[in-house]
Amino acid sequence: MNVNISYRSINLYERFPKNSYQLRDLCDKLRNEFPFTVQINELDMGYVGNEFQIVCSDELKKLNLFAQRLEDMDEQEEAKMVALMTEYPRADISELLDMTYGLESIESYSCCNNDELGELAFENEWLPVFYDCQYDIIDFLDKEKVAEEVLKERGGYMTGDYYIETSGYIRPEIEPELPEEAAGFFRLQLAADNSNRVPDREKTEWLTFPFSQNELEEFETRMGCKVNDMICISTESALPMIHRLTVRQTDISVLNALAKKLSALDPEEVIKLKAIMELEGTISIAGTDSLIGCLDEYSFDPLSLDASIFGKAYLFNNLPVGFNTEVFADVDMEGFGSSILSAKGGTMTSYGAVSGRGQCLFTPIAKELYEEETEDFEEEPEVTMT
Repeated sequence: MNVNISYRSINLYERFPKNSYQLRDLCDKLRNEFPFTVQINELDMGYVGNEFQIVCSDELKKLNLFAQRLEDMDEQEEAKMVALMTEYPRADISELLDMTYGLESIESYSCCNNDELGELAFENEWLPVFYDCQYDIIDFLDKEKVAEEVLKERGGYMTGDYYIETSGYIRPEIEPELPEEAAGFFRLQLAADNSNRVPDREKTEWLTFPFSQNELEEFETRMGCKVNDMICISTESALPMIHRLTVRQTDISVLNALAKKLSALDPEEVIKLKAIMELEGTISIAGTDSLIGCLDEYSFDPLSLDASIFGKAYLFNNLPVGFNTEVFADVDMEGFGSSILSAKGGTMTSYGAVSGRGQCLFTPIAKELYEEETEDFEEEPEVTMT
């Protein structure tokens, strides 16, 4: 399921469902602020265009669960869901999620085209004109007009290879159980080795990093073998710059050591780390480990949603109090903010503005250049004239 997400000046195009780490990362990109607007663009069966607001983290989990249930549907169930979403374009996410549990209450008929819909209408006497008609007249009907009349009179929908009528929908009385957020920073789905490196898929479990020695021993006892003898089926990473394949290929002791360092950081520091990794293009375990030790050498502003906002914030921090900012009304703040960030070796990331190493986002550029030039001058060796 593809959706557009809008929050102030942030616009994201996202694919759902996501794992728990990906949901957490999405919240970080949205500055952990609510509400934001979601528009469902398209499903596998076609365009829908439902739009609603997500007002809290539980509703974001509902959106993800909705996408997961949609992904698990067969063709007929998805056709019913598309029809309901078309019938109720203003439904919120709670209503949409409930629909996935109430699909049995609506009628569906296998129907690929207008000809088949016309035959259905005739056989079921859906239109008064067909009452007590002989079957042999069906060959003389204008099937397209019949189909138009059926859709108009009965309010049904042609979706995929089905004709759906939503009038009988009954919203179920249900409170869906939302999944718990995954702990840690990395997860490996491991399977016992059945024989000759063939995974025993009946015996799999997620190992979450970091873990203690006792937790590892308990995990190995449940699985019936040592972790080094297990087979990795799937991986998840809370740091999007670190690819799943990198996680899979990394020794678990190295991965666990990094996860322990990450656990010692505040949530704000983890977001800053992700921004710096994006700036520096860091994709390795070793590179990430090195960055953790120098977070203070970078300046980070998550409140800057884009370069324009950063540019305004930079001016606010450097202009005299009472300065008439209207003189900047015609200035391209997007370009100005980008130029300042570039001069400081930084950039706008998915998580906010970040400076280059050793730079400060909001100090005057002229002053920094002056200090650098002064340091260079003082380092030059004294020349004695003879």
